[in-house]
Amino acid sequence: MLNEKKIYSLIFAAFFISIITSFILIQNFDKYEISTDDLENHAIIKGDIPDIWIDGQTIKDDLISGKSYFESGKEIFRSYLPPRLIALYSYIFNYELFENWESKTFSTDNNKIYYLILQSLFYYLSLVLFFKKIRKYFELKTCFFILVFLSLEPTIFFYHSSFHTESIFFTMQIIMLTLLMDDIHKINKSILIGILLGFMFLQKLVAIYYIIPISIYYLFKLRFRGIVPLLFIILFCSLIISFVGYGNLKRAGVFYFMPPSSKITLHLYFPSIIISKAEKIKPSDAEKIVQDDKNKWLDANKIDLDSERDRMVYYNYLQEYSIKTLLKYPLTSFKYISWRTLQTGILNPTYIIDFMRHENGKKPAYYQEAKYKKIDIPLRIFYSVILYSIIIYGFFSTRKSIKVEHHILFILSSAYMLALLGWANNSRYFVPILIYLSIYFGHGLNNLLKKQNL
Repeated sequence: MLNEKKIYSLIFAAFFISIITSFILIQNFDKYEISTDDLENHAIIKGDIPDIWIDGQTIKDDLISGKSYFESGKEIFRSYLPPRLIALYSYIFNYELFENWESKTFSTDNNKIYYLILQSLFYYLSLVLFFKKIRKYFELKTCFFILVFLSLEPTIFFYHSSFHTESIFFTMQIIMLTLLMDDIHKINKSILIGILLGFMFLQKLVAIYYIIPISIYYLFKLRFRGIVPLLFIILFCSLIISFVGYGNLKRAGVFYFMPPSSKITLHLYFPSIIISKAEKIKPSDAEKIVQDDKNKWLDANKIDLDSERDRMVYYNYLQEYSIKTLLKYPLTSFKYISWRTLQTGILNPTYIIDFMRHENGKKPAYYQEAKYKKIDIPLRIFYSVILYSIIIYGFFSTRKSIKVEHHILFILSSAYMLALLGWANNSRYFVPILIYLSIYFGHGLNNLLKKQNL
């Protein structure tokens, strides 16, 4: 017979399996790849992770040398928090991130495992808190299936054994859901939500506008009584974010909190390809148009790209140029973004394993090889269809059994993440949505089993 003790045992068992998985992956991949080109990459610390570790080492060295916290580090190109967490881990545990700082050679001594254990611990502790909350609203068996999904679903699970930024963000998402599900009229709860929302932004930029679905949820549930709690959320979220701006002001003499990657990402993905498709010209010709426009703007505005202040102006230009291009060709943009978003939803439960196993930067990439297209992609589509079918069934079978305001919270949170990340055409960016969809998965699976009298 299912009881709460068994669900706690499930969470503990999943945490233990996560630790074992991390040990296995570190043992096998904490080394440099066998390269087929001139590139040298660590099998685990590659992609966008090296920048986090390099920034983390810089922050640690600056603090040791006597610089203040706000003056430490350099221009953070991506999210603010990940390099500071790595620096904190390195400092507290006296762990050397690099074997050779000059050549940027990462340590391969397997001691980085403890960081993975800590992030797994935080995640599974958040599941304990989440279970205590959802137990008030859902039947025990539904809670069990929700926790099975969040604990062991491989698309989520393997991130706890990697140094990507997702695992800690998942933890924040779950704690946020736990806080939002009830008693949101309380000011102390709103303060906590505001602080957590600020840290979610510091961990992943996608959270910057999450106040929008939160506000809709508050106003739907509390009506005008939700205005004051919302103001507290905005105030304390702004205070957290302002620390980033103040740090940049102290370090570089310019106040800003949105890192460069948030402004140039659209430019990396869209202007050239949209112009090419809309104007029916070669991609190379479209790239030349974009580059010529860029050079003219740089000359006209006398931009010095060695100056951080000028780079911020330049990044703003890239963002504005990209948005203007999308608005100039709305139909082409809509078609292209919709297709990319649809592809993003094809889950990849072995993404982290593939990331570690395959050589970074190899041409062609492993996902462009015939074997991957013939075997892996059909399997991924099949897996995704099964999962989404259960989730969709769960949604339609619980329209009345789940409170309307909770439906709004789950659906708006999912739609928000999809809107901000879906166009990237990378299944990795879809995974945060699964945190919210887990509710419908749990209900769907439970209701399906009930139909079969199981």
